[in-house]
Amino acid sequence: MGNNASKKKKVTKVEIGADVKKEPIGFVQGKQYKLVMLGQGGVGKTSISIRFVSDRFVTDYDPTVEDAYKKDYQIDGKEITLEILDTAGQEEYASGVQDKSIRVGEGFICIYSITSKESFQRLKDLREKILWAKDSENIPMIIVGNKCDMEKDRQVPASEGKALADEFHCPFIETSAKTNTNVKDCMDLVLKEISKYNYE
Repeated sequence: MGNNASKKKKVTKVEIGADVKKEPIGFVQGKQYKLVMLGQGGVGKTSISIRFVSDRFVTDYDPTVEDAYKKDYQIDGKEITLEILDTAGQEEYASGVQDKSIRVGEGFICIYSITSKESFQRLKDLREKILWAKDSENIPMIIVGNKCDMEKDRQVPASEGKALADEFHCPFIETSAKTNTNVKDCMDLVLKEISKYNYE
């Protein structure tokens, strides 16, 4: 009879354990994380990448096919490596290269220029492409309105960027690669999104 009682206790423990919600484990020491920069050509994907990695601003614009940048980085007390995949924004390069990058990416930075309404309107299509390639609705991504130093040429109010981010259930931030405004913060933001989905 004592044996039966202990068996029942054991079963109860298993059932309780099964109902415990998993908690994200955060960042893994020494791991490499792949971040994908997406957006229409000319919105500043390369400028943000280079500003973050080497703290310089690139003025010459050369349409990107695809580049990758690496940076050792510390977040939440962990040493990690970031690989930033700077994808093509030009139509003639974009499709195949973007699809490949999206498949291997772990976090997505969807960028528009605050001076271009058209680049903002492209974000919904980009998000659909990410969801399709990853076959999931739960994607670590953020929306970034770049070139916030060009206030006089603004075509997209910050409130519209925020509203779209709310619709996508993701964070929103405005940046300027030129003045180095919020560039590090936007990387931290997407990394925090990745950590939410990082389970054992």
